[in-house]
Amino acid sequence: MKIKVICFGHLGVYLSEGIFLEIPEGSSAGDLPACLGFEPEKVAMYFIGEARVEFDHPLTEGDVVKMFPPITGG
Repeated sequence: MKIKVICFGHLGVYLSEGIFLEIPEGSSAGDLPACLGFEPEKVAMYFIGEARVEFDHPLTEGDVVKMFPPITGG
């Protein structure tokens, strides 16, 4: 199935404009870092549309997934 992935924060250096990806049926949000060559712990949050989803959320054809790294501040 085909989805679009957009990365933010320091991950955005690689994919700020997004990339279309062909992934296997049954894939979840948490599978995406490995598909892109990232370590899973580099991604803290996943969004599909405006909704935050967990790493085990199943993906469907046409999803636009936004990935955010851990964020700190103060």
